[in-house]
Amino acid sequence: MKKKSSIPDAIMAIDFGGLSTRVFCIGSQAGSKASSFVMESQVGPVSQDIANSFTKPNLASASPENIAWVAIGNECRAVGYLAAAQFNAHIGLAGLKYSSALYKALAALWVVSRKLDLGHQFSAAISVFLPPGEFNDSKQFFELLSQYSASFETPTGKLSVTLDKTQALQEGGGIALIHNSNLGSAFKQRVTAFVMVGFRNASVIVSARGAVGKGKTSDLGMVRLVDLVQERTSNYDASRLALSIASSGVSYNRPYFYRIARNREEAARDREVDQLIEAVKLSRFDYARMLSHWINEVLPPDLDEIVFCGGTSEYMKPELRNQFSHYSLSWHAGITVPKTLDPDGLGCRIADVYGLFSYFKSQFEAVWRKPVTTTSQKGEGAASTSQNAPVSPTGIQKAEEGTEQKAEQKAEEGTEQKAEEGTEQKADLRIKDSYLDASNELSDESNLEPSLDETEASLDAALLLGGPYRGSGKKVKNYA
Repeated sequence: MKKKSSIPDAIMAIDFGGLSTRVFCIGSQAGSKASSFVMESQVGPVSQDIANSFTKPNLASASPENIAWVAIGNECRAVGYLAAAQFNAHIGLAGLKYSSALYKALAALWVVSRKLDLGHQFSAAISVFLPPGEFNDSKQFFELLSQYSASFETPTGKLSVTLDKTQALQEGGGIALIHNSNLGSAFKQRVTAFVMVGFRNASVIVSARGAVGKGKTSDLGMVRLVDLVQERTSNYDASRLALSIASSGVSYNRPYFYRIARNREEAARDREVDQLIEAVKLSRFDYARMLSHWINEVLPPDLDEIVFCGGTSEYMKPELRNQFSHYSLSWHAGITVPKTLDPDGLGCRIADVYGLFSYFKSQFEAVWRKPVTTTSQKGEGAASTSQNAPVSPTGIQKAEEGTEQKAEQKAEEGTEQKAEEGTEQKADLRIKDSYLDASNELSDESNLEPSLDETEASLDAALLLGGPYRGSGKKVKNYA
């Protein structure tokens, strides 16, 4: 089958986080702006009839990400808030991430179809993150997603999506792309470890003087801290406990723990919260020691700097900063997600996928501009012009008078061609400016999209798809 050269109807970047699925998207329609949404991570089996009974009455009033379900053949799954709130689905941390990610990706496609008004049949380009330990499964993941997305049931009927382009990066890859781009040519002289600590996993990928290989992964995400707390307490719900721990911060603010306390009597609740906070303090000490030990084990000996990523790395910042103070340290590559693209206030927790989205979207910008007709093309005829842009009165008149002016046009062909070339170049610049304005116009002007212009050729995401785990050789100068 011949590959399409046109831009897809939707461009998406998805991060299948342990607690939530984060999605950035943009449509190819004129004036389409980037947007984002978040879905709970739960996926649970349900009959299609029962799922419909919850969603059909609420299609007009509820946000699609809160009433999502998908069905492939006889297999129906509620996804996100619907699965958690109505069907008691739990966050699945035992199996492979990509197995549940198939249903999450299909649900995200349906949500995007609703938000971008794409109808029941469209094309999409999708980029995703997978842990280094599951990265070899990316080919199988996209083969299955391509097969299932061709025809699946949703709350609004059958959906048919053609996958135009797909790309998988290791977790931390979006941060790595932006950070190395900001360094310019200097990244080829440095050894940088990108340490991603999320809810489920902790991963390390290394950029060794320009070469980025397959990383290392472990199960030492925030969930390990939650496990340690549960061992010292009465087995609280993992997702609610994790949220309380993260929200309470380093000062262990008590109100967040009262939200999950089970005792009703005031004095008993106070004692329960005291015990819970003490358990968190002890567990945090143990978790910091375990996490730091593992990171030290996988760091290369000639390391120059560490870039920490993920919400858990922000939560554990005091301990990580103290443990690795002999390196040059930074968090999240300095990426700030624009407020208009972070309505849920996730901040650094979506910096990685925002970096991936910025990179992935940039690959389509040249194709995006191709269909636009410049003013110098008006004389080519009404038929060809109408395919790309509205036909101006001048263009119609020239088409009608084409036969009469044929001799004159031949005589002036050389002069007009030079003039047209200059006009086209100026028009292309105007088109580029208008595209950037339309797709990236944000209310907070200080939060600009990361730039990948200077080193984009050297930072192709293929660098993150394979190669040896690098990290040996002569120590280079620390640039900090």
